[in-house]
Amino acid sequence: MRVATFLVLRQLPGVTRDQYAAAQQAAMDAASQSSADGRLVQYLGGFFLPGVGRAICIFGADSAADIAIVNQQAGVPFTEVLEAIEMRPQARYG
Repeated sequence: MRVATFLVLRQLPGVTRDQYAAAQQAAMDAASQSSADGRLVQYLGGFFLPGVGRAICIFGADSAADIAIVNQQAGVPFTEVLEAIEMRPQARYG
């Protein structure tokens, strides 16, 4: 089964680092519980941008709809769920 990568964009004005950590934990917990509901959702990490009140979280799942459901269950607000393709430069040796 191929799992796609998704970015979840969040607007979190005024949120502190500790508040974001709690929201991140809620998203991780909801993702862990998702298999009980027949969804395979993996929380893969993210970035908190406190200076602009935003966050980008990375998930693996079969669909954007599954990601949205998990985030709604976690009670963590989001503005968009976008499928992403990771592209990194090849390491050069020699």
